[in-house]
Amino acid sequence: MDSLITIGLYLAYFALFIAIAALLVFPVITMVKGNIKNAKGTLIGIAALVLVIILAYIISPADQGLFYTKMNVSAGASKLIGTGLITTYIILAGLVLITVYTSVVKWFK
Repeated sequence: MDSLITIGLYLAYFALFIAIAALLVFPVITMVKGNIKNAKGTLIGIAALVLVIILAYIISPADQGLFYTKMNVSAGASKLIGTGLITTYIILAGLVLITVYTSVVKWFK
């Protein structure tokens, strides 16, 4: 029974790898074949996301509290967890601001 579960996990990992590869490769092919002006917005969005992640990594603390010590989480892993949380908060705040801005603009039109 364990071997079937292991095979299923490997198949799931393989499918995930193929999906991620397709997610990364096909947009690049489309940008190369198509108009570069249309790709500029996408590249700006990707650059903004990378900047947010770098900013979150810089300001993320590497604290290790009692829970992290109990679960054997290293300082580096703690910093990456903080980076993920801070990135999520920044993106959520940006989405809320965009939603409020769009609603206010609609009122005045």
